Amino acid sequence: MKHILFLYLKAFSFTGGIEKFNRCFLKALGELSAEGLGETYSISAYDSLADERYFPNRNFSGHSGDRIGFSVHALRKSFSSDVVILGHINLAVLGYAMKKLRPKLKIILIAHGIEVWKKYGGVKLKFLNEVDQIFAVSNFTKNQIFHHNPSVDLAKISIFPNALDPFLNLPSRFEKPAYLLKRYNFSAEDRILLTVARLSSSEIYKGYDQTIRAVSRLGSENRQNIKYLICGKADPPEMKRLNGLIEREGLLEKVLLPDFIDDEELGDHYLLADVFVMPSEKEGFGIVFIEALAHGCKVIAGSKDGSAEALQNGTLGDLVDPDSELELKEAIINALRSERVAPVFLQSQVVAAFGFPQFKKRLHDYLIAI
Repeated sequence: MKHILFLYLKAFSFTGGIEKFNRCFLKALGELSAEGLGETYSISAYDSLADERYFPNRNFSGHSGDRIGFSVHALRKSFSSDVVILGHINLAVLGYAMKKLRPKLKIILIAHGIEVWKKYGGVKLKFLNEVDQIFAVSNFTKNQIFHHNPSVDLAKISIFPNALDPFLNLPSRFEKPAYLLKRYNFSAEDRILLTVARLSSSEIYKGYDQTIRAVSRLGSENRQNIKYLICGKADPPEMKRLNGLIEREGLLEKVLLPDFIDDEELGDHYLLADVFVMPSEKEGFGIVFIEALAHGCKVIAGSKDGSAEALQNGTLGDLVDPDSELELKEAIINALRSERVAPVFLQSQVVAAFGFPQFKKRLHDYLIAI
C-alpha cells in the first residue's frame, strides 16, 4: 500500500483557481484512499483545518502560516511516505531537500500557470530536472515550462486539467435570479456581460480593460441594453484605475463593480449573465470558464493561453485574440445577437469534459503508474 503525502499552500482559507484545484485534489485523494489506493496525508502551510466534505481532518495538519513548522512537519512526514505531491513551485526547495535525503522517493509537482512560466535557476531548476513527474493543468502550461526551461524532460510532464467542484450545485433551470435583477437594478431587457476575476494592480491581464473599451465602442444601438458586471476583490490602486477607465469611456451607467462574490451567490451570477467574457492573456486554465458553462452561460475567452483548452479549443465557446479590440467587439455582438445555445447542452458538454469523476480517475491512473 502506498503512502501518499500532499503538501500545499491554501485550499480553504482563500478562494481562487489554485485553491479550487486543491479542494478537488484533496477530495479525490480522500476518496481514492477510502477505496484502497493507499494511505493519504495532507499538510497545508496556511489552512488551519480541512473542510471535512473534501478531506478528513484526522489525516490533515494545517499550519496557519507557520512556514517553519510546516517545513519541519513536511520533512518528517516525507520519511514515511512513498509519494510526495507538491501543490506549488514555491515548495520546490522543500521537495529538493526531500529528494536529496531520499533519492528513491517519488515526487510530483502540480504546475498551474504564471507561477511556472519563467526561466529558473538554482535550486528550483535542479528540482524541475529531478522531480519524477509534473502535473500541468494545460498543454499551454506544459509548453511554457519547457520553453523557459528546456533542460526539463517533456516526457515527465502530464496534463492534469482543473475540474468542476464535486459540490457545485448544477442548475436544472436556467432563469435569471430575480433577487440579483433587483439588486443591480437590471431590467428583463438588459443583456448582461460578466467577468469574475481577482482585480489586482500587479496582474492586469484578465482582459476586463479590453472588454470595457469594446463595450464603449459598440455603438449606441448595440450598447443600449448592455450592462457589464466585473466581480472580484480589487486592491485600492486597481479600483481607482478601473473607475477612471470606466469614467473616461463614458460607461458609468453600464459597468458595475460589485466586489467579491461569495461562493453561495457565484452560481446565481453565472445564471444572471448572458455572456461570460474574460479575454485573458495569462490563464493557466481558467476554472471560471467551465463554471460559467456549467450554468449554461455562453463564454468568450482569449486564444493565446490556457483558456483555449478550458473551451476545448473553441468547441464550448468563442476564442478571440485578446489584443484585438475588433475581434472582441464582434464576438460580444454575435454572442448577444445569436440564439441562446441550449444551456443544458453546454452544461452536459462541460461536465463530460471536466467533471470530478474524470479528475479522480485521472489521478488514480497516474498514482497507480508512478
